[in-house]
Order: sequence, then C-alpha cells, then structure tokens
Amino acid sequence: MVATVTLTIDGKLVTVEQGINLIEAARTLGIEIPHYCYHPGLPVVGQCRMCQVEVEKSPKLSVACSTPASPGMVVHTNSPQVVKARKAVLEFYLLNHPLDCPICDKGGECPLQDYTVTYGPGESRYREEKVKRVKALPIGPTVIFDAERCILCTRCVRFVQDIVKSGELGVFHRGDKAEIGLFPGKELDNLYSLNVVDLCPVGALTSRDYRFRARPWDLFRQVESLCPGCSFGCNIILDVRHWDEGEQIVRIRPRVNMEVNTYWMCDIGRFTFHPLYEKERLDGPWIRKDRACVPTSWEEAIALLASSLGRLIADHGPGSVGAVVSARLTNEELYLLQKFFRRLPTEHLDHRVREVQGEGRDFQEDHLLLRADRTPNTKGARDMGVLPGSGGLDTMGMIEAARSGRLKALFVFGEDLATELPQALNVQEALSKLDLLVVQAMSLTEMASLAHFILPALAFAEQDGTYTNWKGRLQRLNKAVDPPGKILSIGELLEKVAAHLGPSFPFLSLEEIWQEIAGSCPGYEGITWEAIPPQGIQLPVEMATMEARHQTPAAS
Repeated sequence: MVATVTLTIDGKLVTVEQGINLIEAARTLGIEIPHYCYHPGLPVVGQCRMCQVEVEKSPKLSVACSTPASPGMVVHTNSPQVVKARKAVLEFYLLNHPLDCPICDKGGECPLQDYTVTYGPGESRYREEKVKRVKALPIGPTVIFDAERCILCTRCVRFVQDIVKSGELGVFHRGDKAEIGLFPGKELDNLYSLNVVDLCPVGALTSRDYRFRARPWDLFRQVESLCPGCSFGCNIILDVRHWDEGEQIVRIRPRVNMEVNTYWMCDIGRFTFHPLYEKERLDGPWIRKDRACVPTSWEEAIALLASSLGRLIADHGPGSVGAVVSARLTNEELYLLQKFFRRLPTEHLDHRVREVQGEGRDFQEDHLLLRADRTPNTKGARDMGVLPGSGGLDTMGMIEAARSGRLKALFVFGEDLATELPQALNVQEALSKLDLLVVQAMSLTEMASLAHFILPALAFAEQDGTYTNWKGRLQRLNKAVDPPGKILSIGELLEKVAAHLGPSFPFLSLEEIWQEIAGSCPGYEGITWEAIPPQGIQLPVEMATMEARHQTPAAS
C-alpha cells in the first residue's frame, strides 16, 4: 500500500503520495507553481528559484521542487512575500535577455513570456546596455544555440549527463559570465539531442529542422499518435500547419506515456514525417506497359491486376501466389491482408524481412528507447497471423521459389526487398522471373522499378489504426493529414480486387475489423476500437521469456 500525507495548499486540503514535491502536490489541486529548472524526468537541482513558496513555521521561503510534501504542512503559493520574490527573480532573468520575442521560435509557447506576463514586475528598471552573447550557433547536426536567451536552468545539461549519459554539454565560467557550452572536441550529436529543444523553456535551443517553419498559432491541429521508427512504440504529437499546397506535418514531439517512452523520443522518430512530402511520393497507381511504368487510373489498374491474378490462379493454382507484408502496416491492415490471401487460398505469407524480426531476436540498442527492429508492428504482424501457414513459404523461401519458377506472383506491401535483403541473394534476378509482381509503396523504390503494378501506400499519419509494440502494448495511431491524390486504403483496395475475382470481400470499418480481431486473434479477445485508451492497453502476454532471449547484435 502506498503511503500518503495530507497537507494544506492555499487553504485546500490535499492527500498525496509520500515523497512527492510541492510542485506536483499543488498540481493535483490545479494550482500552478511556476518553475524553470524543475522537470519531472530530470534530477532536481532547485536553482532557478521561480518555484519559491511560503511554508508556515519555516523561517524563509522554500523551493517547492526540492521540498517534499509533509504531514500537516501549510503552504501558500501566492502570499505577498512569494509574489515579491517571483518578481525579483523574473527581473534578474530579464536583465540581459534580448527583446526578440517577435522573431524567437519559442514565441507563443515560452514559459518566460507567460510567467513575465502573469508574475513579472510589468516594467524593467534596468537602463544599462545588455550583455551580448553568441547567437544562432550550431552546436550539432540538429540543434541551434542562442546564448543570449539562456537562463541557465541546466535542463539540457542534466538531460545529456543523467538521461542520455553522453555528457556533451556543461556550464562554463562563473557569475554573470556563466554560459552553457560544449565540452572541447564534442558536438551535440547523440540520438536524443532534440529532447533538449523540448526541455528548453526560453528558446535558447531550437531545432534546425523546425526553426522558422511555424509559430504555435500556425499549428491549427495537434494529433496524438505513435512513432513508426522502431518497435518501442513511442507516443508522439503531430503538429500540423496549413500551407498554400495544403496541410502538412511540420514537427513531431514526444507525448508523455509513463508506461512506454516516459517524456522522451529519439531523433530518428522525429523525422519520420519527411517521406510524406518527398517529390517522388506516389499519388496514384502505375502499371508496366511496353517495358516502362506509366501512371494510370485506379479502375484500369484494379481491373488489369485482378485479371492477371485470376489467370495465374486458374493456370497454376493459388499456391503460386505469395505475399510479403511489412510490419510497418497497422494491425487492421495486417489482419485484412492475411484474411484476403488465406481466402485465395495461399499459405505463402510472411512479414519477416530482417533478422531482428524473428521472435526473440529484437533487442534494445541503447539504455534508453531505441530498438534494433526498425518496424513498429512486428509483434502485431505475428499476432494478426501474417506468417506462413501449413506448407507455406517464408520471405526467403518465396524469393527462392520465384527464382526457380515455382512462385508465379508476389505481392509486396511496404517493403523494398531489393535493398533490405542481402545482396548475395540477387533479389532483382529472382523478382524479374515473376509473371506478376505487385508492389505497394510510398515512392518509386528500387524494387518498384521491377513491378508490373505499383500501388501508392498511405503513410502512418494518413490513417487511423493500431500498433502492438515489442512489449505487447496495443496503442492507437490517429490520422493527422490527408494523403496526396487518390490513395486507396488496404480495405478499399482488397474490396475492389475481390469484386473482380468473384468472392466478396466487403469493406469493413475499424469497429467491424476489431470485432473480427477480438474473435480470432489470441490475446485480443474482448477488445473494441472504442476501448483502446490514449495510453494504450497492455495485452495479456508473457514477456519474461521473450526478454531473456534478447541478444546483443554480436550474439545474434
């Protein structure tokens, strides 16, 4: 049983967990205690002095971030003494701070702005010339540093020292000469560097990718979703801005989920929206005519595809057809695809393209978040049954069957086998022998150049669905933007192809798909689409044995 304490904050009784500090205790009552250096994911240093509060029977003001709640404590967060102290602290912070809010990337979401308006003195008594410091200094491949804006909260320093443990940043010099800087010979180039931008409360650290791209009021939509960068399943927020050419994602930020990524995410995941806006992005289907791929209509593409597939099945049987389905797809897409190909029927079905996708082969690449499996839904693909059936071929087996002529048709959804599989397999040669190669991709990949049909794919941010991370946590991703052109979902595509082949394959809503998943996939029983909360659901799976099998790259 968790021990608790009861105290009074601004005249209100509150009972909180023992050991919690006064900032968090006040937060449970909806009372804000302003702060800069404090962050719940970082070690407490109590140096900014913004969070001072009055505790009765204490001889002086207390620093709320480093003061634990105690039984019977009486706290005042807005007494005259506290108000005077806050104004003094803010006045010192603003002495040399540049008045560049109109051009600062942090403008509009800056705690220094907010606290100055709410708690500040209203005007400055300082008339001397401000101290000038370095501006717009690149300190790594992803981050720009404006020393003039820095208030020495040291959140960034503590993050690289205590969380990432890479230690690139420190505080140098003393007094009014003190400044954040890089240690000699280093740059801020760790895989979590952009978290310091999220942590910085004043715009001293800004993203080179996002800098001057938008202001908070330009971001008219913030969508909660999931990172597709690896099997960890980090929770994210997609920031969307409207441009002349349409709505676009301009930034990805971590979303707090204490059961998954806590407060952080890696830099790899932050850039996963860029492929949505590449010039090579497909916005419609292509077919091969006279040895060249040309764009066509969906009606022609689906009619020709169904005709070719039907003819091959009639001549060689459904066992001549195989499918490789990427674990980048959602659980709903994976379920529909395995259902469709099982009905052909064929047992040649697999999602495993890389060695780390084998059960028990994924491993944690560092001490923080990043995992070796760079697909987000390998666990979901296994759970949805995207695996060879009785007598069926796996991915490598299908490649060899294509080379020998036993496999006549191959569907590849979301993978570029020509680049992902070892070069020694000479995948291009094997694929070139197929009578029918259908590739669904976001852009013209190397493998797509060999295909008879190239179908455009939806990106992770262009649809609703779910992923199941490596721990077996089921989480939702949500649509943030519309796709370019006309891109059919997996459900729409399969419905239209099936209509030409003969057996019906009706389009299902997410709710209807989940009714089928809950009735056929072990571990997902009873789960409905509406029942999946923003923080996800931990499925009833035994992870201890799986974690014991996680190996280092060398041992794998």
